[in-house]
Amino acid sequence: MKALVYTDLQKMEYKTDYPVPNEEFLVRVMGCGVCGTDLKTYLKGHAYFQPPCVLGHEFYGEVIKTPEGLGYKEGDLVVVAPYYGCGECALCEKEAGSLCQNQSYVDYGAFAEVVGINPSFVKKGVFPIETADDVYTLVEPLACVINGVKHLNIYPKSKVLIVGGGPMGVLFALLLKAKGVELMVCEPAESRRELIASMGIPCCLPSEVEDRKYDNVVVAVNRKELVEQYVEKAADAGTVLLFGGLKRGEDPAVSSHAIHYRQVSLTGSYGLDIAHFREALAMVEANKDSFRQLITHRLPLEEGEKAFEMLQKAEALKIVLVP
Repeated sequence: MKALVYTDLQKMEYKTDYPVPNEEFLVRVMGCGVCGTDLKTYLKGHAYFQPPCVLGHEFYGEVIKTPEGLGYKEGDLVVVAPYYGCGECALCEKEAGSLCQNQSYVDYGAFAEVVGINPSFVKKGVFPIETADDVYTLVEPLACVINGVKHLNIYPKSKVLIVGGGPMGVLFALLLKAKGVELMVCEPAESRRELIASMGIPCCLPSEVEDRKYDNVVVAVNRKELVEQYVEKAADAGTVLLFGGLKRGEDPAVSSHAIHYRQVSLTGSYGLDIAHFREALAMVEANKDSFRQLITHRLPLEEGEKAFEMLQKAEALKIVLVP
């Protein structure tokens, strides 16, 4: 089968003879989004993804093989969660399935023609959809955003600042806009500000952000100095969400004065719980046109390395690869 194989730092190899997964439940990939973790792995490596391997986990597709008794038949369309927690531990009780120590997960990457799924995963981790639509590649990242929003403290008079107008920052904006929350995205790149503004989302330069105006701040860029800066800029009794992951040991030096005397809280979120995935799927299905705006490019799998280069240069928001 066709596959885009991560072979080394900043190297992808397109193959046409990659082995089809040996699983009883197979999904033909119809589209897979390139996410920030894929890009970070490509540029800097990742402890969980050692080359050679196939990346990609934001996908939907068509069932092409299934055993009886799973509730699916060949030809059914599905969207697939990358993992889910055990559902029984204290962390899962808190909807923190991304931290569960007994997760179930998909063993295969989706930058390929076919993904294999263990039948035991299907009941909780595979969801039926009605139409083939690239918007379903956004369910997984939106689920991560929903997890992030649950760590904010949003009240009727709240104002939310989203630092960074990349795909995740825009997803935060689209979600909060749908909820009627007053928000602003700050983004230094003019091309991205123009694109964000075209979606009806307020956007400004970082230099235009007013101090102490926003009581919730989402740092959707993986730069520690921005965490430090926006803990200072947040409103009294505000919340700052560290959403863009930093390397181990890259620790922000935050203001203890802001945290103690101004009661600014610094929190974080990571990944998703399967409850967030279900919520994201319902939200995408109810607001397809809104979320579809995020997808700026659709490229064939053989041009996968070009997609990574475009994202590295911030020439796209969301790119979907199609086998």
